[in-house]
Amino acid sequence: MKILSIRPAPPGGSTIAHADVEIIDGAKLFGIRVSRADDGTYRAFGQNSERGRTCAFSHEIVAQIAEATISELELTGHRTHDRTRS
Repeated sequence: MKILSIRPAPPGGSTIAHADVEIIDGAKLFGIRVSRADDGTYRAFGQNSERGRTCAFSHEIVAQIAEATISELELTGHRTHDRTRS
């Protein structure tokens, strides 16, 4: 899992950031919205098209995306501004 680009979300919502990720070597996804739910679990959503969802992730992949996103935000000095974080 590799973060290619990251855009921190503004403060006040559950969205942590939007990230471009390389899931595995050669498979890149752009504009993934990473958020934290009220119960503390993470969510990752791909962009929608006029037909609906463009991708979906297992719980394990969501955890990897969230961990990589949070690590990248910490490395670059951004705070998550996540209202649901303890």
